[in-house]
Amino acid sequence: MVLPAYFENDIHFAGGGDRYPYRLAQALREHCDVTLVTFGRKRAEENLDGLKHFVLPVISRSPDNPVAWPGYFLRHKFDLIHVHQVRSAVTSLLTVVAPIRRTPLVATDHGGGGPSLMYRLNLYSLISRFILVSEFSRTLLPSGALERTTVIRGGIDTDRFAFSERPRQPRAIQVGRIMPHKGIEYLIEAAGSDIPVVVAGRVFDRDYYQYLRRLSEGRPVTFLLDADDAAIRDLYASSAVTVAASVYRDQRGGYWPNSELLGLTMLESMAVGTPVICTDVGGMPEYVVDGHVGYVVPPNDPATLRSKLLELLSDPVRASAMGAAGREHVKSYTWDRVAEAVAREYSHVVRGATAD
Repeated sequence: MVLPAYFENDIHFAGGGDRYPYRLAQALREHCDVTLVTFGRKRAEENLDGLKHFVLPVISRSPDNPVAWPGYFLRHKFDLIHVHQVRSAVTSLLTVVAPIRRTPLVATDHGGGGPSLMYRLNLYSLISRFILVSEFSRTLLPSGALERTTVIRGGIDTDRFAFSERPRQPRAIQVGRIMPHKGIEYLIEAAGSDIPVVVAGRVFDRDYYQYLRRLSEGRPVTFLLDADDAAIRDLYASSAVTVAASVYRDQRGGYWPNSELLGLTMLESMAVGTPVICTDVGGMPEYVVDGHVGYVVPPNDPATLRSKLLELLSDPVRASAMGAAGREHVKSYTWDRVAEAVAREYSHVVRGATAD
């Protein structure tokens, strides 16, 4: 399991695209022997919560697109390599290295990465299988790759994100990296001066964060920049609604066509029983059943977002029913089910490679 992300010391996941490979690797241990490979300043080998973990030293220290020598993958023989982030230098490199070792290569896109030769040189044709997290993700692949794709939605740890019957505070939260495509300003505008808002996440764009701070002046907006996992779980369980206000076109005019292939925060919120509101962006509407577990609203539309916020805040009984429906809904996306489906795909790929 290869995660093309650079970690200076300990692993600190930036978002769902980092958490997904780690959680999947943990869940897959019931089905196969798994090694997680990440990138850092120097080579290391450790046991990471019971998971074999190798850190490969990088040539460049780009956090989103690290580059390392391929010797590790040439020296070690694996039955299969599953790499995350299609548009990354590591993934492009593995399309060349894996065939040398006659190792099938599986890829999952999470919308991140950086400059690579993947599409320019048609390297995607060397990937044995694409395991995707949404139908939207499938639309981002070249037509020549579509016959080699499978969509497996999820996952979520329903024990870790346990259902809570705690009273909800009349506030809206948004959890995730503070970046322009998250559309946080639209939530702040929609909430106005009467709906408290909590924004929880690390700052990845300092200018955007300062813009949000200025926009929040005189409004009941709180920024939690260093909340740990326990604090985030508590925030979900104590808030009336979780919002994902992501956009394709941000307030600066930037375009984010790969925004929110999954929307992990929606699953986490539903698991604890808190209703959600997401924009009609990326793969999120595939997970959020409009009018049943929450609402799907147009992006860049604070007026519609406000109306749905007021509906939930003014009707706690309906909000509670949506929260309970969300908890039932996410049971089909548990990591156990995801791992079982992924393991089946692995078996098909390995058998196919052996037959060839």
